[in-house]
This record gives sequence, C-alpha cells and structure tokens, in this order.
Amino acid sequence: MSKRKSEVPLVEQLYKKNLGSFEASGGFCDDDDQVAERREEIAQKRQRRIDARAPSIPLDDCQLCQKPIIESFLWDRFRHPVCDGCRDDMDAHKLISRTDALNTYLLKPPDLDLRKPALRYIARKNPHNPRYGDMKLYLGCQVIDRMLEVHGSYEGLEDAKKLREDKRTVKNERNFEKKLKDMRKQIRGAGKNIVVTKKAHIHAFGDEIEVDAAAGEWKRECAECGYTETFEKM
Repeated sequence: MSKRKSEVPLVEQLYKKNLGSFEASGGFCDDDDQVAERREEIAQKRQRRIDARAPSIPLDDCQLCQKPIIESFLWDRFRHPVCDGCRDDMDAHKLISRTDALNTYLLKPPDLDLRKPALRYIARKNPHNPRYGDMKLYLGCQVIDRMLEVHGSYEGLEDAKKLREDKRTVKNERNFEKKLKDMRKQIRGAGKNIVVTKKAHIHAFGDEIEVDAAAGEWKRECAECGYTETFEKM
C-alpha cells in the first residue's frame, strides 16, 4: 500500500490533502502560501535531479569570451555555456514564458518537452495570481535554436505564420457565411409568420326551407360552416 502511495505525484498528494477543507474555506485555503512554497520546493527538487545527470562544471569555455567559466547562472539553470560577465538579460539571454515561446515562434509543447534535448526552464509564481500554476520561463536563445530546428529558418517561420493566418481567415469567412445564412433563414421564417394569407369562405347553402308562408319567410343553411340565412320571398 505504501508503495502505491509513493507512486502518486507529490502535487497530487498535496491537492488531495487540501481538498477536504477547500469548500469549507469558501474556495480559499489559509495555507495557500505553504502549498505554493511546497510546490516551488518540488520544482526545485525536480530541477536538481535533472542537474545531477549533467556535469556541474561546463567542459567548454564561455561561448562569447572564450574564457573558463567560473560562475554562470545560465549554465547552472539552463546548461548554456556563457559566463555571468557575458550574460545579456535584455537581448540574447532574456527569459520568455512558455506561452510566448509557443505563440511567437509557432512551437508545439512536444517541441519543448519531448524533442531531444528537452528545453530547460525555471519556475516562478504567476504574477497575475499566485494561486495559478507556476509560470515556466525559458532561455530565449535556446527557444530560437529550437525554432530553427522545427521551421528551418526565419523565413520558414514567416511562411508558417502566413499559412496559419490564411487558415484563420478562411475559417473566419466560413463562420461569417454560416452566421449570415442562419440569419437569412431566421428573417425568412419571421416573414412567413407575419404575413398570413386567408382565403375568403364561400357558403354552400342547401335547400331552402319555408318558415312562415303568410309572411313569405324562408331560410337556408351552409353545409360547410353551419351559417343560417333568413330571407323573404316576394
């Protein structure tokens, strides 16, 4: 039984642990900060396991200055051999979110997670709401290299964007035509309900029946609607 429990991811264990008090707290738990800290700790442990498989010191010198790497944030977190002195946070080595990596460079999740080597990232609390899932930040230059592997070149990326835009335009046009067609059907249906043509009824009277011979009064009845007409014969 303990073996099965150990196979359950820690995140799922934490979720089930706090599930019982979730409704009682109106959807917010008092220990949300503790859960967030625990989640960050899990992410860090996962990252350390990945780091253990790679050498802690880069085998090559810095790609930019060609000097031995003494301290490097980029190597420690992304295994990118550039020293802290050559690190450029504003351009080549800026961090981009997973959403931007997927949308801007037209990558798919398998391109980041399954294509070898899987791109490394750092997890940070979501700035919009700390209760959301952690935000994954990737190294910009590594994302660009992965984009070049997928699309071949910047021109290939632009072609893929144009193709996606064309498909989106065709889809929007089809949706517009469908809505326009439905609207026309509704207008025609409403017109049929408003304009009602009714044919005038023509009585089909039966035999004339004498009512009062002295007064010369007679009557006749419509065989279809039952209308009775009384008249006098001179």
